[in-house]
Amino acid sequence: MSQTTVKTLNATEARIGGYLIVWGSAKMRDLDGEYFTPQTALALDWFERRPVLYHHGQDDRLKAEAIGVMDTLRADTIGIWAEAQLDTRQRYVQAVLRLVERGALAWSSGSVSHLVEVAQDGRIVRWPIVEGSLTPTPAEPRRTDVQMIKSAFKQMGLDASALDNTPSHWASTLSTKGPSMTYLNDENDLASNLTLETAPRKRLPAPIESAKAAAQISVGSAYDRLDALDLLHGYVLLRAAKSFQGVSEQYANALAHKLRKTDWSASAKANELMTSLQAGFGDEWVPELWSAQIWEKARMDNVLLPLFRSIEMPSNPFDLPIEGIDPTVYYVSDTLNESQLTLSSTNSPIPDSKIGSGKVQLNARKLALRVGFSAELVEDAIIPVLNLYREQAIRAIADSIDFTLLNGDTETGAALNINTSGTPGATDRYLIFDGLRKLPIVTNTANTVAMAGDPTLAKLRETRFKMLARYAARPADLAWIVDSGTYAKLLGLSEFLTMDKAGAMATAQTGQIGFMDGAPVFISAEMALTAASGKVEAASNIKGTALCVYRPGWFLGYRRRIAVNVDYLPYFDSYQLTATVRLAFAPFDTEVASALINITV
Repeated sequence: MSQTTVKTLNATEARIGGYLIVWGSAKMRDLDGEYFTPQTALALDWFERRPVLYHHGQDDRLKAEAIGVMDTLRADTIGIWAEAQLDTRQRYVQAVLRLVERGALAWSSGSVSHLVEVAQDGRIVRWPIVEGSLTPTPAEPRRTDVQMIKSAFKQMGLDASALDNTPSHWASTLSTKGPSMTYLNDENDLASNLTLETAPRKRLPAPIESAKAAAQISVGSAYDRLDALDLLHGYVLLRAAKSFQGVSEQYANALAHKLRKTDWSASAKANELMTSLQAGFGDEWVPELWSAQIWEKARMDNVLLPLFRSIEMPSNPFDLPIEGIDPTVYYVSDTLNESQLTLSSTNSPIPDSKIGSGKVQLNARKLALRVGFSAELVEDAIIPVLNLYREQAIRAIADSIDFTLLNGDTETGAALNINTSGTPGATDRYLIFDGLRKLPIVTNTANTVAMAGDPTLAKLRETRFKMLARYAARPADLAWIVDSGTYAKLLGLSEFLTMDKAGAMATAQTGQIGFMDGAPVFISAEMALTAASGKVEAASNIKGTALCVYRPGWFLGYRRRIAVNVDYLPYFDSYQLTATVRLAFAPFDTEVASALINITV
């Protein structure tokens, strides 16, 4: 939890506290490239009390309404500790308190533009604190609209004259502003009759709109060609460096900008990236955010992973309750006699029945990868290899998830595993759990059909209906999974080849077969050619397989989504990138998959 997160000090009295400002340095800046120091003039003695707003008055409902009073501001080695008393009479305060208790809100300080001074190097020289806001995105302090803050002061009965009259010992530096200052609401500042002592600025009129466009300046960056995942990956690598002192302002701004563009739910955390050397101020969010997006990318890009329902396992193992036998429906006569109105064990017009229940046990197992690279690579060429390394890491772990869902087999004996005719290695990834192929080929061989030639629609239908009728009769819930050789053969099926047979969806026109009898067809690179038995052997792996699965009959559980870490090993002067995931995969019963094997390809 960030140290700026507001905490409840006394729940019954609605008293809260937290750090309003955190000291920074030239290496720990905010997104404007600025930072507070213990020498920053904060005007702590101006007011005994200051208003508490919600999100700097930008919320459409609360606007500039004060939701409490900030009555304690105390400086220490971390920053400015602030305590406030919320006004429980206000309509939305209880909702705000609930957010505070969940740790969802943090302090953010507000000042007014004409009183702020920033040095050329980004050091904040003067920042009179005029309000404190509770906000879900405390990425940076805000220059609050003068009229808005005056309204809040008036609501509290506070004297706001100090906002108009600059103290004499600050007057000499009033007109000095750092180049990185931005005024969020200049029009309102002008409307408040507060004059900024700046040189007049003029702009030549543009005769046509195209001239305006031509006058725009485009600023290039070394990070323009990298996306948010590339930059997150780069941060993880740099973070593990021997003498990491935080990323540059340009890097942090590029990352924050691209996170906002992606609209990821956790992107607000990256706004605090510039304080990366202080634990609890954004640094720890980067690996988690990167890992979360790797998981989301795997969900989108994989062929098999998105096909099945997934749940987060609260424990390991986890017993997932499932439906059992349906209750029995009976034919009963109309109620004609008074005796039928009395419910008894011997005289019930409607016979009793039970609803069955069951469970599927999910037992999570771990997949992991590790890759090493030299310190020289990080020092000399980190930008060119960022997207290459990121893509390789994501693709490897995502492909392995699909591979194990399809080919998993926990059998370790010689010539017993469907993936080898020998003895599996102790770390072979398919040992994680039993997957889709094993069910019809080993567990329930009655659901296997041998083709012994080119695939035909008749044999494919026979394979489908090897499953129970209640599964096979629901094509929208089925999926065909095939290898590339089998897919090529399916394209040549006469039933789908020409326009007169398949209309606009003819494979001769589209080059693809999207559905077969209403069930989608997926080609998976993880489906290997096999021997005639449907198993991978030492030789003669020249036959294809078409697997039909009832998707709601399989459950995917995860105890740990993809987690990524980078560590520096000084005794090798190298880095190690590791990625791990803990998954479980199990069927509803032994009837939720069937296979057509021994296909000539």
